Amino acid sequence: MGGAIPLPPQIGPAHPAPYPQSPHCLWVNSGRAALECILRSMPQRPQRVWLPRFICDTVAEPLQRLGLPIARYAVDAQLQPILPAGVTAQDAFVAVNYFGLTPQAVATAAAVLPCPVIADATTAFYYTPPQGVAAFYSPRKFTGMADGGIACAPWPLPRTLPQDTGSTRRTQQLQTHYTPQHVQAAEDALSHTPPMRLGPLSCQLMLATNWPQAAARRIRNYTLLHRALGGINRLQLPAQAPAAPMCYPLVCGIPGLRDSLIDAGIRLPLYWPEVIEATAAHEQENALARNLLPLPLDQRYTAADMHWLLQHIL
Repeated sequence: MGGAIPLPPQIGPAHPAPYPQSPHCLWVNSGRAALECILRSMPQRPQRVWLPRFICDTVAEPLQRLGLPIARYAVDAQLQPILPAGVTAQDAFVAVNYFGLTPQAVATAAAVLPCPVIADATTAFYYTPPQGVAAFYSPRKFTGMADGGIACAPWPLPRTLPQDTGSTRRTQQLQTHYTPQHVQAAEDALSHTPPMRLGPLSCQLMLATNWPQAAARRIRNYTLLHRALGGINRLQLPAQAPAAPMCYPLVCGIPGLRDSLIDAGIRLPLYWPEVIEATAAHEQENALARNLLPLPLDQRYTAADMHWLLQHIL
């Protein structure tokens, strides 16, 4: 249980595309490429970009490529941003909707800060940001794609990007050899790659996914898990998911739970190991990275699967 979502055995009929391509919405090769497109197209180049300390290192890649200074801010035990006092109107601020369950983090930043706010929705595919807030998405975390990212902004985005010619190859490799090693190889191929338009095969996979059906199953599974685990979860999650979540993030004090779940065949990624290395043991981000268990709840799983999962926790 868990792990990357496999590719569909065949590409079926097309469904309405989420975030359809337009001057203000662009399909590209990765979430980090989508962030780079947003930053490149901003009406005013930011003097620096604020990133949370609890975030994947890959988000910094486009900033480094653009030569933009990076400032860091902390998050609290509920994954909400601790807004720094030094933010200026010349900055840009990346606020994260973690797992699709912390939209208030973005709303608060957008309402309070004097600078443009960009929503990191790479783990919140079904999230709609407040008006005037740009957002970048990673659909491949929510369906079986080897690559893919979406940039949405309240200003025009670049339209002259080259097409990603490696997209079809990566997708076909995963169709033939769907193993953790090939999934990681597809991820590595996107590292330090400049923005490109999403390849045609990945575009077809985007359209082939029944997004509303997948969302309904994710929300149902979240509700089942939260009813059982809300009482022991140190994260104060909503009783009803504000949008279809990526996972159920559980932070609890059950000793050895991660290892026992992995032994039972449940794959639990670590969000994010680089945070543990970059922070001290007493800091909040370090504790979150060590203790957060992202329980799988995606569209592959039935209510019976969720009850099976709960039997290994309670």
